[in-house]
Amino acid sequence: MDSQKHLTEEQIACVYAWLARLFSRELDSESLLQLHASDMQDWYSLLKREPSLNQPVTILEEKIAALKLREEGQLELAADFCGLFLMSDTQAALPYASVYEQCESGDSEIKHLLFEAGMQTSETFNEPGDHLAIFLELQSHLHFSLGEENLNHLRINALRRKTVSVLLRWLPEFSANCCKYDAFGFYAALSQLGLALVQLDNR
Repeated sequence: MDSQKHLTEEQIACVYAWLARLFSRELDSESLLQLHASDMQDWYSLLKREPSLNQPVTILEEKIAALKLREEGQLELAADFCGLFLMSDTQAALPYASVYEQCESGDSEIKHLLFEAGMQTSETFNEPGDHLAIFLELQSHLHFSLGEENLNHLRINALRRKTVSVLLRWLPEFSANCCKYDAFGFYAALSQLGLALVQLDNR
């Protein structure tokens, strides 16, 4: 990994896992409260120590603060999630790699990457295997592994780079669609943070 990065492997792994959870399902009331929790301020401050993440985290913080002022905030956010990620019309940002022209083989590619990593998708996650959350979970696993001793870091790092390469073929368009169609902007901000993290990972 680049020695100039300000976050540890474990911290990067935690960011990926956090994003995977937020993209995988609608936020319930408990998850929404957690976003506003005081200890989350330390988390946001930690992420902003990484220069390339500073702006997207700041924008995300603004959207989280605005959620407090949004009437029926949880229901509205659930509607945003459904409209962006579960609809098939043109005004959507579908979170599946194979939907995007640059990554039509995304489903088979993620299956191969998971196999190489010794991972498999959870039976409780009822989404196609090329869902963004699965890519993010894989990256989380790989970064945790890079922080462990007595593992083949060269092999793990090569697999991490392969995953980043696949993500960068479709994540920019996915994020652009989020920004275009998410009027409130929470998921747009989240997608921008995700893209910035993957671009950081590509250094």
